Amino acid sequence: MPEAERGTLAERRAAVLSQLVVLLTQGRSPAELADEAVRLVAAATDTAAVFLYLWDEEQERLVLRVAGDVPQQIGVDEIRLRLGEGISGWAALRQKSVIINSHPREDPRFIGVDRIDEDEFNSVLAAPIADEQSQLRGVFALYSRKENAFGDDELAIAVEVGRLLASGLMRAETVANLARQSASSHFLLDFPTASRTSLVPALEFAAGRLLELLNADVCVLEYMSRRESGAAPIMFAFRSEGGTHRLWSTHARAAAQASIDEQCAGMERASVALGMGASRGVLSCYRGARFRAADFDRLGALAMQLSVLLEAVDLNSVGSTLATRLRFTQDDVEAGSIIGELGIDGSICPILVRVHSVRGDWGAASRTLKEALAVAAGNRAVVLLDSTWGLVLADAPGGRIAPELSARILQTTRRVAAEEGLVASIGVGSVAHSAAHIRQSLTHAREALDWTEAYDSDEAVTLAVYEEVKEALPLTRIVGNLAPSLLDRLRTLEPLTRYDIDQGSQLVRTLSVLAGCGGSVNETASQLVIHRNTLRQRLQRIEQILGTPIDPAIDWTVLSLATLVAADRVDAMRAQRR
Repeated sequence: MPEAERGTLAERRAAVLSQLVVLLTQGRSPAELADEAVRLVAAATDTAAVFLYLWDEEQERLVLRVAGDVPQQIGVDEIRLRLGEGISGWAALRQKSVIINSHPREDPRFIGVDRIDEDEFNSVLAAPIADEQSQLRGVFALYSRKENAFGDDELAIAVEVGRLLASGLMRAETVANLARQSASSHFLLDFPTASRTSLVPALEFAAGRLLELLNADVCVLEYMSRRESGAAPIMFAFRSEGGTHRLWSTHARAAAQASIDEQCAGMERASVALGMGASRGVLSCYRGARFRAADFDRLGALAMQLSVLLEAVDLNSVGSTLATRLRFTQDDVEAGSIIGELGIDGSICPILVRVHSVRGDWGAASRTLKEALAVAAGNRAVVLLDSTWGLVLADAPGGRIAPELSARILQTTRRVAAEEGLVASIGVGSVAHSAAHIRQSLTHAREALDWTEAYDSDEAVTLAVYEEVKEALPLTRIVGNLAPSLLDRLRTLEPLTRYDIDQGSQLVRTLSVLAGCGGSVNETASQLVIHRNTLRQRLQRIEQILGTPIDPAIDWTVLSLATLVAADRVDAMRAQRR
């Protein structure tokens, strides 16, 4: 090579290395470093084509990542070589550079590669890329249409650029590993508050986040709740185009297995048990690339963190403090802050649930109730449980709740009541259009709850909707105001109540009809379908038992309510005796 040409090549070499060093100091991504390295080598060596193969440890293949400005770019990310396969594969296997300056297709190491038309090339240079620990990182392959195109100077450029590129790739990999480790260590901290209140939201967030942290294509979470009869749904997260993910869940094991067979066929699998001590489930990840030892270590660490959270959620220890604060706060600002802490945005409808009694283990029953309410209220609902109180914050899109929501909540709670021997009351509040109105809506839910406890007592589980009973709510206050007079009247009626219970008579009922008719003898006799004289005889007997005459100026409303209560007691005692 003429001295002038050699000097020009040396200048190019120095310029290439200088530019690449600048790129390394700028912290460019591996992809940017690779693209720029190919461009610089092509410019410095004046070759027809420069290919960069990078070693994929998971697939154990050399993968064509960059192909310069040539038609062979269509094979990028698709052409894969085994170690020893072709001239580039041989250079990688032996970690020795190769220069073939004429008829490369006749070399015994040559293997034709689909999508690369090598007939036009007469010289080939292949230089392995290795880091400081001699770990293979890839191969530079240079092609020229000229014969005798490559010598020691071109080789030196390829080797030195390769060494710098390997250093950059190793540093980028270290940074990426540190970022993954940092993200893994903050796994639990990343959980939104709303995803730590019940199992389903927790599993949904965990599946999507694990997909990212483990670079998986599919993540499957199966977790068994501590309650005897049930399990949370089997949760799937699938990687979608654009780096997003799609969630899907099912309670049917057969459907879950069918999805795995269809979506994960041919993929590598990594699984680890979930649970503190005894196993309570399985975390499985699937992807096309092989899982390395570091991936399994990270999977185990993440599974341990997730197990802690799921155990806490399952034992109902998360969210109770927020429920208590929200239920008792008298400050609109604090209530709005709690709603924000729960990550709730938009219109919501609060539903209060109060459990009065349970036949068996309250811990198991409460977990069953919480999971059932979460399913009934929908995926966007937040369910909080504090002692024997439950609070459901249901989504109300457009400022309205679904017409069937109250019916679903009632049916679900009655089903749990039948299984667990549970007695409960439910109050559905008004819709809060913003966090600033949540306290008023909670007040409405409490008023509906008080109504159903006062006036709906025939079923184990009763429910009242504020919007349906709000016009009648003053009745509770009115009855409350009448309570002292009502109690006094009940005490005066006690002898008559005892007489009916013992004798099987209907004197309390007779007095109740009289009070309801405002003291009218004629109307009372008509309603009882008896003669007026018969009625007068009964009234005389009532006055004898009570020891006082019936005053025409008596408060007939109070007497009517008192006799209704007394008649209910008579019926109850007779039924008990039977």
